[in-house]
Amino acid sequence: MSAYRSASFPSSPVRPLAAAREEASLILTEAEAALDPVAHIEGFVLGCLVDASTGMILAARKDQDDISLPVAAAGAADIANVLSMLGGELPVDGLEDVMVTFRNQLYVIRFISDDLEPNILLLVILDRARANLALARREIRSFCLNFAA
Repeated sequence: MSAYRSASFPSSPVRPLAAAREEASLILTEAEAALDPVAHIEGFVLGCLVDASTGMILAARKDQDDISLPVAAAGAADIANVLSMLGGELPVDGLEDVMVTFRNQLYVIRFISDDLEPNILLLVILDRARANLALARREIRSFCLNFAA
């Protein structure tokens, strides 16, 4: 008999799969609920919290299914990181937010806080025809200040 077969492994409590799924579902629900203030912005299409270093989605809310969430999140992280590096080389006070305009949509990218590690950014996509960019930026700024507090 080999040592491999005779070795005994300490038993560890294994949670049933259903309980683990339920817990994960609650965490996702709470994360999505955190984005409620952003979802109430006029013209809201999508909002997500993104790990800026990896582009990984931490929480998301969307009203339309025609936008690829992973692609949008990774693109927002790339844009923010490139502009942050550029800002480090220029005589500017730091990156506040980034706005990208397309014919039908507005993308607003903003770091939640300079103090958080990992760096988390907020991506909000708005319907250009319905959104008021000035009001949306004010709501996004307020969300980020409250989220980081």
